[in-house]
Amino acid sequence: MSDGRRPDVSSWALVGAGGHARVLHDVLVRSGATVVAVSGDARGAAWDVPVLDDDDELAALVARTGAGLALGVGEEARRARLMEWAVGSGLALPPLVAGTATVAASATLGAGCVVLEHAHVGPSARLGRAVVVNTAAVVEHDVVVGEASHVAPGAVLLGAAEVGAQTLVGSGARVLPGIRVGSRVVVGAGAVVVADVADDSVVTGVPARAAGPRR
Repeated sequence: MSDGRRPDVSSWALVGAGGHARVLHDVLVRSGATVVAVSGDARGAAWDVPVLDDDDELAALVARTGAGLALGVGEEARRARLMEWAVGSGLALPPLVAGTATVAASATLGAGCVVLEHAHVGPSARLGRAVVVNTAAVVEHDVVVGEASHVAPGAVLLGAAEVGAQTLVGSGARVLPGIRVGSRVVVGAGAVVVADVADDSVVTGVPARAAGPRR
C-alpha cells in the first residue's frame, strides 16, 4: 500500500489502448511524465508512442527500462486479471494520481490504483489494488474499496461505506454512510444506495433496488 502521495515516476507504460488508456495517457503527459509504450488493440485511436501487440513484450520493456506500469483498462474483471499478470511478472505498479485530485495523507492506495482529475480520497480511506476513482468521484473518510472496483465519474461513497471487489459504482451514484456493497456488483448511474447490496447483483434507482443478477 501507498501512503497516498504521488509517486516520483518519470516514465510509464500502459496496458490497454482504448478510451481509459487514453485518459491515463493524457493525465501522465500533463504531469510531465513520459509514456514509453502502450499495448493492446489501438484501432480507431492515434498514438504518439509505440503500440505493442503483446502484453509480454510490454512487460519486457517495463522490466528493462524501470518504467511504472498503468492498467489502462476500464472493465473490472479484465483489470483484475491484468493485475495478477503484472504482479506475477514482477512489474512495478505505482498508484497514478492526477494533478488536480486530492488524496488524504492517511488514505492508502493499493498497487495499480488510479485517481483521476478532480477526484477526492478522504482520510483513512483504503483502496485495494487496481481500483479506479474516476473523474470528480468522491471516496470519503474511512471508506473501503475492494480490488479492481471502479468508482465512475461523479459517484460518491460516503463515510465508512464499503465496496467489494470488481464492483462498478456508476456515474453519479451515491452510497450512503456505512452501507456495504458486495463484490461483482453494478450500481446503476444515478442510483442512491440506502441498504446493503448482495454480491453478484445489479441495483438501480432512487432508492436503489435490485434489478437482477449481474451477467
